[in-house]
Amino acid sequence: MLLISLLFAAFGLLLGYAADIFKVAGEPLVEKIESLLPQTQCAQCGFPGCKPYAQAIVKDEADINQCPPGGEETVIALANLLGKEPKPLNSQFGEHKPKSVAVIIEADCIGCAKCIPACPVDAILGANKFMHTVIASECTGCELCISPCPVDCIVMQPVPELPMQVASRFESNFDQSALPCIRCGECANVCPIQLLPQQLFWHSQSENLVQLQAYNLSACIECGKCDVVCPSHIPLVHDFREAKGKIAVKNQHAEQAALAKQRYENQQQRKQRQLEEQAEKARKQKQMLEEMKAKLAAKKNLSL
Repeated sequence: MLLISLLFAAFGLLLGYAADIFKVAGEPLVEKIESLLPQTQCAQCGFPGCKPYAQAIVKDEADINQCPPGGEETVIALANLLGKEPKPLNSQFGEHKPKSVAVIIEADCIGCAKCIPACPVDAILGANKFMHTVIASECTGCELCISPCPVDCIVMQPVPELPMQVASRFESNFDQSALPCIRCGECANVCPIQLLPQQLFWHSQSENLVQLQAYNLSACIECGKCDVVCPSHIPLVHDFREAKGKIAVKNQHAEQAALAKQRYENQQQRKQRQLEEQAEKARKQKQMLEEMKAKLAAKKNLSL
C-alpha cells in the first residue's frame, strides 16, 4: 500500500510539473486589444462587451473602428498594435461623445427595477417599488439603462475631467517669448533631484505620456530652477504641470476602466452561475417527476 501511495504521489507531482511547463496561454492578443478599449461594455460595437469585441477583431469578424466611446484615440491605438492603417470611426455604430454618467431623477422614479438588470457593471442600486440611484463612480456611461425605463427618468450628465495644473510660480520668467530649446543642458545642471528637464520638455511637447513617466516626471518638485536658468525662456514648470495633469487624467481613466471590467466580469460569472443553478433545478424537478411517474405506474401494475 505504501508503494502504491508513493507512486500516486510521484504521478501527481509529475502531472503538476507538466501542467506548469506545458500550460496553454490565454489569449494574449485579445487581452492586449481589450486593454485598449474603454470598458464601457455598451455593446455599441455590435458585441455584448469589450472582450467579445476584442475576440472578434482577432478573428477578423470586426473592424478596429467600431467603438464610439473610445473614438479616434482607440482606433489609432488599435491600428498601432495590429500594424494596420488608422481609419475614421464608423458612424454606423454611433458618434464619439464626451464621457458621461447616468443620473436617475428620483422624484420621477417608480421603482420598477427594469434598469437594474440592464446595467452591465451593477452600478444601479434599488429594489422593486423603491427609489433607485446610480453609483456615479461605477457608471461607465453605456446608456443601456435609458431604454428600459418606462417613465424616462434617467438622463446622462457629462463628467468633468480632472483639473489641469497650469499656473506657474515663475511667470516673471515668461515675459519674453520662448525661443526654441538650444540643448545647452543648464536645466539638468541645476535640477536638485537630477532629472533631465530637456527630455521631459520634448516629451511633454509631443504628449508622449509613456516617456514622461519613464523619465520620472512625477518626481519633479517644481522648484523652478530650470525656468530661471533657461536662456530660451521656455516655461518648463508650466509644461511639466500640464503634463502631470494629463497623466493624472489618463491614470484615472485606466483605473475606472479596470474597475468597470472587473464588475462586468463579476456580473457575467453571476449570471452564468444562475443559469447553471436553474438548469440543475430543472433537471432535479424532471428527475423527480419521472420517479413519481414510475412509482404510479408500478402501483397501477400491482393493482392489476
